[in-house]
Amino acid sequence: MRRWLIISLLVAMAMSFCAGNALATIGGTAGSNVIAANEYISIIVNGGKENTGRFSINTTGGDPDRSGDENKPLVYGMADPWTSYTTIQVDGNNYVFGGRTQTSAGRQGPFGRLVSGPAIVEGNAIRTVYQLGFVEVEQMLSFTRSSTTGLKDTARIAYRLTNQDTAPHSVGMRLMLDTMLGANDGAPFRVKEQAVTTDALFTKAEIPDFWQAFDSLAEPEVMSQGTLRGSGVTTPDRVYFTNWGVLAESIWDFDFEIDRIFLRKGEFELDSAIAMFWDPVPLPAGESVTWVTYYGLGGITIAPGKISLGVTSPAIVTESPDGRTRFPVVAYVENSGEGEARDVKASIQLPEGLILAPGQQAIGQLGNLDVGQSVQIAWQVEVKERVRGTLNYQVRVEAANSEPNQVRRQVQILHPARLEVELSGPPRLLIEDGSLQPVPFAVRAAITNVGEMEAKWVQAQWEAPIGLRLAPGESRIKLSGDLAPGEKRLLQWFITPTDVASDNLPYSVKVESGVTDTQVLNGFISIPQLPQLVRLAAEEPKAAITLGSPYKVAVKGYNLRNIQEAEFLLQYPVNLLRVTGGKLGIEPGQVLASISATTGQRIPMEVELEPLQGMIRLKITQLPEVGTRRLTGNLCAIRFLAVDEGSGVIQLHSARLTTSGGQVVELGAAGLPVTVSK
Repeated sequence: MRRWLIISLLVAMAMSFCAGNALATIGGTAGSNVIAANEYISIIVNGGKENTGRFSINTTGGDPDRSGDENKPLVYGMADPWTSYTTIQVDGNNYVFGGRTQTSAGRQGPFGRLVSGPAIVEGNAIRTVYQLGFVEVEQMLSFTRSSTTGLKDTARIAYRLTNQDTAPHSVGMRLMLDTMLGANDGAPFRVKEQAVTTDALFTKAEIPDFWQAFDSLAEPEVMSQGTLRGSGVTTPDRVYFTNWGVLAESIWDFDFEIDRIFLRKGEFELDSAIAMFWDPVPLPAGESVTWVTYYGLGGITIAPGKISLGVTSPAIVTESPDGRTRFPVVAYVENSGEGEARDVKASIQLPEGLILAPGQQAIGQLGNLDVGQSVQIAWQVEVKERVRGTLNYQVRVEAANSEPNQVRRQVQILHPARLEVELSGPPRLLIEDGSLQPVPFAVRAAITNVGEMEAKWVQAQWEAPIGLRLAPGESRIKLSGDLAPGEKRLLQWFITPTDVASDNLPYSVKVESGVTDTQVLNGFISIPQLPQLVRLAAEEPKAAITLGSPYKVAVKGYNLRNIQEAEFLLQYPVNLLRVTGGKLGIEPGQVLASISATTGQRIPMEVELEPLQGMIRLKITQLPEVGTRRLTGNLCAIRFLAVDEGSGVIQLHSARLTTSGGQVVELGAAGLPVTVSK
């Protein structure tokens, strides 16, 4: 049975989640799958035990100017994605991204280990992460604007590969999409001036800005587009158009025959697919590489008639950093009449500010067209210097025996997106009660798009070489999503210092997007050296001490470094307080209990009590080495009973510390005022 015969059973499952949400972007789960959708398209990621991470792309409302393309598949799978998959190559070894499968599509694997997802994250994106050897691979699927419609009717398909090893590795990727237009699984791929219906390969300079697919120009059901060059995408090294079967069965190299039609072995109906290759590149230790492509709806302005004409080009064009700005215009011509169209020709008329690129001719001779036959012609158009605003051009088609037809289409010439970033954070930390404050502290990046174009998929990454780390639960990379012109976003990270003290600890924030230059901003913070202290503290410092009530006092250490022994001499007012239970009322604090639990060894504590003089001598020995870690917390606790009214002071006369290296540290005296009332 052909795969498309079961679509009617799957549409209701996949699209029922999206019903009633035509005006809002949504995200959620349906069964074990994860769905992100807006008023144009939806992305469904398989969250099951098998085929995990594989995705389908479908229309919801589709093209707002047309009817009939609602709730149709663009990538096969609908509610059960499995036919499209991605291969990651690490050092020549090929891994299938995602969970295992029992289907023919990438069944041989090998597969990696699921780290997280699939799950909806900030920006209504779906994130799935797998570990493949030493490389962590993040798949991020989200929405972006089509180059030809200007609407967010396109899926941004991105993979970020991070080398988590200490040695470099080689990484590459193959992305296979099982394309489908509604019920049509074999529509031609429209590439430049070709209607590709057989196995075809495009490499390097041959790769077009975009390709489109539709079944009929006179009555198109769905018009799709893959974007291969331009703002926000990473141009692949190779692009193959072929049948789905050969790509399903081989996870990297596959059976490819130039001019073979899109027909699987043993099948009788066409089944097309596309494979994009990013050839292996070296990936240094700790570094990342991101590959991005777009696939969604295509924008074609159609004028029906006996000679139907469709014209497409980018809706918005920005300055090129490496020369004169250039963009393609593609015209599709179809004989929709009842007889042969003779001597067909197409011409383009450009306004002031636009010119044809060198070598281009304004008029193209298309010959004779049989009924139902279609052809296409492409022009490269350049923008003159200092030209801005909205320009309209016209494409005209005519035949010797038919009325002419024409299409007017506009293009906006804008300045590119440009990001301004302000980095802020505290210049220094303070010391309060033996601790650094504030901890954690916030580092903020205020990002503003001061250009005329949308800045796509803005993200920022925090880094620090020494002395600083992210607070628990924080993410190094923060996603801002797309920034419209004039829009501002605030990203922040909560940071904690390590044990390194410095006048100027550096940190940096790297801000990047698919369409702007990467910016790295540096900040510095002063971290003071924490002093070693020993203080007396009441267990309940705000509670009143009443006659006959218990009163518990702790000897608390702050930032004690490499301490092997500690000796303390305390004196308490015997007229106000009595130690409960004699020596048994003096016990190890939670710091010693924690060390004992970790090491499995009891920490000895010697106690001398002279109740008549109110003197207590404490000696803690055999403290284990803790490296550079500082010891902070209650070393011991003393249980008192209030025996009379009045005021006095519990005095710590001396604190003598001995380090593991034999150095003796004498700390100053400290006192704790005490008031007993009725």
